[in-house]
This record gives sequence, structure tokens and C-alpha cells, in this order.
Amino acid sequence: MGDPLRDDSYLIGKGLTMSVLQNPLRTHLEVTGEEVFIAPPHWHLYHEEELTVVKGRVKLTQDGITRILTPADGAVSVPPGVVHNLESFPGEELSLDEIAKPSGETTEQKIIFFRNMFAPGVLQNLFSTMQVFYFGDGYPVFPLGVRRIEWAFVVVVGGWLAPLLGYQLPDKRLRLDLNRFPPSKKD
Repeated sequence: MGDPLRDDSYLIGKGLTMSVLQNPLRTHLEVTGEEVFIAPPHWHLYHEEELTVVKGRVKLTQDGITRILTPADGAVSVPPGVVHNLESFPGEELSLDEIAKPSGETTEQKIIFFRNMFAPGVLQNLFSTMQVFYFGDGYPVFPLGVRRIEWAFVVVVGGWLAPLLGYQLPDKRLRLDLNRFPPSKKD
């Protein structure tokens, strides 16, 4: 796995490309319309996401309320703790930027998160996926919607079981939750 700040784009699906852009540092999603991009319902405990549609439109659902975002909406914030998901439209092009806040370091970590999540085989394995969520401040949404259960699932499966079973992050620099993993922590 290369350095996410030097390898500036990679394919994540048919007609789906994730890139790293500078000034400001951000992740950039390009969708050609061949395949629909879906980010399933999830939430973050410590970081905020700022989404900007550059071209096209995307469906954003936040805490059960769905909006269609276009470039006219400008930057839209997804605060910590808010359940959200994204979905592109079949057959439509989309260009979308994401900045993670509160800092540039948070955005750098988010870039490493995406590189880990889209590394070969990660999404095909629950333990690998939950390990990336554990280190990347991401929590899936379960039918009951009890955040403590969702949080505990990620900690147990991604933080405890995955390492016991020999799973390792493709890029071990991922430490998005700086409260759990201070910058001085080493593997």
C-alpha cells in the first residue's frame, strides 16, 4: 500500500474513483454512472464531515431525513454522532469532495481510512472491515439503533477479535480517533 498523500487516485468500483486533492486537502469521489456509489448508514463519534457536490447530485440521509444535494448547496456538514449515508443516482455522473474536521490531520487520517477500507479484500471480510472502523472512528447502524451496541460491536469485533485472529490494517498509520489513539502511540 502506498502513501495516501502521494498516490493520488485509485479505483473503488466500476466507474468509481477516489482521489486525494490538495488546497484544501480532501478526498474526492468521481462516479461515472456505470455503478451506483453507496456509503451505507454509519456514524462517527469524534469527527465531522463536510461534503460538497462539485458536479451532479447525491442523496444524503442524515438521521432519517433525506436530501438531494447539488453544487448549489455548497458545503454540507455531517456532525459527529449523526447517522448518515450517501447514494449516487444510477446512470448519473457525480463529483463529490469530503473534508474531515476538526483539522488537516483529521483529513489526512480520513484519507488513510479510505485507503484501508478499499484495500483488496477488506470489504469482503467482516473482521477486516470492523478493524478499519475501529481505528477509523466509524460505526455501522444496526436495526435497533442503539449507539452503545454499535460502538461495542466495533470495539469487540474490530479492536479485539480481528487482531486475535491475525488481521492487520493494510496501512497501520490509521488513528482517526485521537482520543483513543494519541499521535504518540506506536504499533
